Amino acid sequence: ECLSDLTDYVHSIENLKAHLELFGRIPSGVACFDCESLPLAARIAAKFQIPYSAEHSIELCRSKSASHEVWTRDDVPCPASVRLFKPEDIKDCRLNYPAVLKPATGSGSELVFLVNDRDEAEEKFNFIEQKLNNHYNSRMYADTSCSLEEYIEGTEYSCDWILKDGKADIIRFSRKIKNNDLSFGTIQSYVVPGERGQDLNIELIKDTLAKGAEALGFSSMLAMTDFIIRDGMPYLLEMTPRMGGDCLPWLIEQSSGLNMFTLAVNYARGIHTKRPEADQWRTMCAVRVIADEAGTLKSVMVDDDKRITKVQIDKKAGHRIVLPPDNFDSRILGFVIFRPDDDRPQEEQAEEILRCIRIEYK
Repeated sequence: ECLSDLTDYVHSIENLKAHLELFGRIPSGVACFDCESLPLAARIAAKFQIPYSAEHSIELCRSKSASHEVWTRDDVPCPASVRLFKPEDIKDCRLNYPAVLKPATGSGSELVFLVNDRDEAEEKFNFIEQKLNNHYNSRMYADTSCSLEEYIEGTEYSCDWILKDGKADIIRFSRKIKNNDLSFGTIQSYVVPGERGQDLNIELIKDTLAKGAEALGFSSMLAMTDFIIRDGMPYLLEMTPRMGGDCLPWLIEQSSGLNMFTLAVNYARGIHTKRPEADQWRTMCAVRVIADEAGTLKSVMVDDDKRITKVQIDKKAGHRIVLPPDNFDSRILGFVIFRPDDDRPQEEQAEEILRCIRIEYK
């Protein structure tokens, strides 16, 4: 282990170089698991002459506005968007309302709002700017600019995939089940494999992924992409050169036996990982344990249910829960994975599992 201040790229690379020399190690690849560290990973790869995504392409991915501008220019389907640097920029926007307002960088549903008119957009812009100026994660939010995006209604998915020779090789799809009662865009549950039972044009999705990656300057990568389907057409929301996070690696392993961490490290080393065939994937769901009250956590109890295969609670007693819009991370306490019955909607069963979860506060 080599500990460094990851905001200081120069010293981080120097420390890593010294660490490797001390133990006589030569790096064989670079794998990165969080968006904030992707630019540093690119510089480490360049320093040691290891194949990796270009830093310029990574920066395009990290900015939702920049990636959408590139995709729009190259006719890759995505929501129309405008980058906002000050509230006054909103009056010049020609997007229809309702629209989605979010930080230009970042991930997940943090500080993402559905705004119904220009006045609400200006109000939320000022709120986001205030929050970002004092945000604890300055690596995630490099500036306070925002993106105002077209609101597209449809079913949202994410996928892990590999770009090779200009083609997309899909590893997995997951379908998202939202809970907008918590905060707009919050994902309550995931279903894997997400394409099962859905009317998806897989070849069209693969083609869109490859074109989106090419537009951003990627030639090869292990990637995660969020997209939404409207009228059969995939619209890209976000693309990043890393595997999917949150509870997805554990959900994928429960569904298929595939360990995504192993796959990611092997990919970085240029080693092929044998993947399960389509018929080896079991339909599995993950319900995220999300607190809906502020306070101090006492316990999380999960009632028995024959469908449940894994319970993982990451937060311990004494954990302080602060709710959105002040904090979007502290409410995420863990997840429960279950195998749904085949004869009933997965959304309905996810609600049933959710009712098995009891969160107690001090």
